[in-house]
Amino acid sequence: MSGVASSSLAAGPGAARGLLDAPGLGVVAVPRPSLDDLPYREFVRQLLQRQGFKLDFNGQPPDGAVAMVADQLLGPGTFARERAQLVGDIAALADHMQGVAGGPPPMVSIRTFFAPGDLVWHVDRLHDPEAFRLVWPIGRPAGMRVTLRDNIDARIHRAYMRREHPLLCRLDTRVARTGAEVETLWAHRPAQLAAMVSGEFPFVIDPALEWEIAPGAASIHRVETPGHPGTWHRSSWSNRRAPGLQIVITAASYE
Repeated sequence: MSGVASSSLAAGPGAARGLLDAPGLGVVAVPRPSLDDLPYREFVRQLLQRQGFKLDFNGQPPDGAVAMVADQLLGPGTFARERAQLVGDIAALADHMQGVAGGPPPMVSIRTFFAPGDLVWHVDRLHDPEAFRLVWPIGRPAGMRVTLRDNIDARIHRAYMRREHPLLCRLDTRVARTGAEVETLWAHRPAQLAAMVSGEFPFVIDPALEWEIAPGAASIHRVETPGHPGTWHRSSWSNRRAPGLQIVITAASYE
């Protein structure tokens, strides 16, 4: 396999959907400007200096959701022009994702805290007929990593997650609430911590079979649904202290 396919916003949602439907990794990279090249870079940097947060838009228009978090963290009306520019990009990405999935308006969220559970190989899951997720991590040093579904031993993964999933959920919560480092919180679990650092978990068949989305790029991957497999992915250890501003857009098809 040559690597991760790429498709620009200008190519349209049909081009991205064609690549997602093709055999392979089930992921498409979407080139985006780096943080240094964004017109609203100072606004993003100011958000990243505040305590980590997660905000689900819950159907609220992007301008209202971004205004709510910016007013609370940075002060009412600050960075007005930059807010509008970020909102414009989020709206364009949401429109693109609605076209990819062919369904209702997508769900949008933003976050600036690092969830250590993302370091473990996983698939996202929904009960819709078909679904896709775009992740744009602005200001992260490393991109999302992906692997083939056949590179995961499903039986070992199920057994592993039966034990680890509740522990990972608690770890995510503690990091979000306290900002403590993963190395400190899981110092008593050296084997699990080493797997998070390397990405080499017992259910991975060939650790060499993984690909990285270019840092700063967005990516669209398949979400597992009752009728379709999802894309296996994980975050990189080098992101744990630089989580960036993550734009997450999830789009589903109609029934």
